[in-house]
Amino acid sequence: MDKYIGFESEEFKELEGQIEQTLDDVQNVRNKYRPSFADKRYLSGEEVMEYLHISPRTLQNLRDNRIICYTTIGGKILYPENELEQVLHQNYRSPELPF
Repeated sequence: MDKYIGFESEEFKELEGQIEQTLDDVQNVRNKYRPSFADKRYLSGEEVMEYLHISPRTLQNLRDNRIICYTTIGGKILYPENELEQVLHQNYRSPELPF
């Protein structure tokens, strides 16, 4: 009943693939984890651009025109996530209903 699983066996390759997938999943969670500070979660510029589907220049324009809030610490710009959501809600436009 005891079965030897060698390095070249299908079972080993399947197990190896599952381990690699688990490691990738853990790394993805780790990369996306952002601890909160004073009950606020802050996003990097890359995360904001991905979240809003905008370019670096558009993000710069939003900062320059003071449309979105940000803070700078040690040369790194951070954006409070809840305030980005607030800006989205404030600028929401309902679709016009055809009559």
